[in-house]
Amino acid sequence: MAEANLIENLPEPGTISPATGEELAPVDSNTKDDVAAAIKAARAAQVSWGALSLDDRIRAIKKLEAAMLARHKESLPIMASETGRSETECLMSELSFLGPYFKEAIRVSREALRPEKLRISQLEYPGKRGVIEQVARGVIGIIAPWNYPLGNFMKHLLPALLAGNGVVLKPSEHTPRTGAWLHELCEEALPKGLVQLVQGRGDVGAWLLEGGVDGIAFTGSVATGKKVAGRAGELLVPCSVELGGKDAAIVLADCDLNRTALGIAQWAIHNCGQNCAGIERVYVEEAIADKFVEKLGKIVDKLRVSPDDNSDLGPLQNAAQLNIVHNHVEAAKSAGATVVAGGEPTGEGYGYRPTVLDNCSNEMTVVSTETFGPVIAVVRVKDADEGIKLANDSHYGLNGSIWTKDIARGEVLARKLDVGIALVNNHSFTGTMPQAPWTGVKDTGTGIALSRHAYITYARPRTVIVDKASAPDPWWFPANDDLRALGDALIERAQGSLGATFKLLGIVGRRTKAAKELADS
Repeated sequence: MAEANLIENLPEPGTISPATGEELAPVDSNTKDDVAAAIKAARAAQVSWGALSLDDRIRAIKKLEAAMLARHKESLPIMASETGRSETECLMSELSFLGPYFKEAIRVSREALRPEKLRISQLEYPGKRGVIEQVARGVIGIIAPWNYPLGNFMKHLLPALLAGNGVVLKPSEHTPRTGAWLHELCEEALPKGLVQLVQGRGDVGAWLLEGGVDGIAFTGSVATGKKVAGRAGELLVPCSVELGGKDAAIVLADCDLNRTALGIAQWAIHNCGQNCAGIERVYVEEAIADKFVEKLGKIVDKLRVSPDDNSDLGPLQNAAQLNIVHNHVEAAKSAGATVVAGGEPTGEGYGYRPTVLDNCSNEMTVVSTETFGPVIAVVRVKDADEGIKLANDSHYGLNGSIWTKDIARGEVLARKLDVGIALVNNHSFTGTMPQAPWTGVKDTGTGIALSRHAYITYARPRTVIVDKASAPDPWWFPANDDLRALGDALIERAQGSLGATFKLLGIVGRRTKAAKELADS
């Protein structure tokens, strides 16, 4: 089916309100020289920041937390104007969790950055001790998308700073003002210059990567993410990429029908479906498919689209995304899908009615390709095995969920999903848990956000060895017959010879004596 875009002449990103079409105050883009200056400034500030103890950095981060909590109301109209969401939805999606988020992020930092004592055998390596330390990489570039213009920064900003890095923030050109608000608070609470801000489109992000950063965290599309990862590989810059998603939920016949339908509606329609971990595909067992689709349709049909505070969701964020959603739905209808709820624009701003499509198949674009909108594609399957097979037949793999009253069976089935985060009877909520790795497989990308496992992007291991032995090591010069005997005895010991250890002690003594004689000659 040929595409029939609702909006032909796309406005410049970030210039109008998605809800009303009103013009927003312009935001200037930075030049290549500006980006270079930002990296240089962050690097200068990082020297003293990285030299602080973790406890001192934590005290500063708590000042940032206090500033964000105290001034959070300032951000609500900014985010609402850029995203089209209500202020209440912005509050619940991006700010309400900040208190526990900071607390847990700090706890995780202590775990991730704790020095690790090396286990060293004193027989093979006498007099030696060692420790593995985590050292800040330097300056981290963070490139964030528009769907959660604050939250997508926080998951990288806090660990990057706690690890001792300077940071350069690059917001989406669609939501530059929220990023600017965050930067303003960082300037207020943290050492001057430590967190920098650059604004603009993709070329600004490219300049950031090319400008000499020591690590890059990118969240965005698959196509752009592959370019970022490829170039980062060429530059030998550590890179974390979190890309697209097409999350699947598998609904079993024994599920709690009411809770399951509401839960799937929540995680599919929340933020107007603009969530990389939103449920876009639902595989429901045929035995309850009619009841489930009817229940889901009734729930979704009652959801209200408006930027008002009493609405359930706002519009899509930009015209290009509205076109994608419209074309996916129209193509599915042409291919035989049944519209149970929604299926059309609201006619106000970039609003699109929350949609349920029944009788879909994996061949449809709405099932195979990321929609990133308020659309639930339902595929009927004969059993759980078919549902898992079809769910795994995807280019993406972020979250996946099983919905059933049989918890034990649900856990077994969840582990069969080819995803980074597998859930039973819920979906997607771990994105606000700093202790849980946020990661995926396939085109979702290999990056890791959140948890101690993410720190590989922000810190590098440094091994420090101290040798307190007064005698030369037994494998040092000179080469003589005992050197060969030493090697043979080590092999015998590895093979389990009980006498090899005693033999080694004698050989080591002779070798040490020979080394001392060589040094004294």
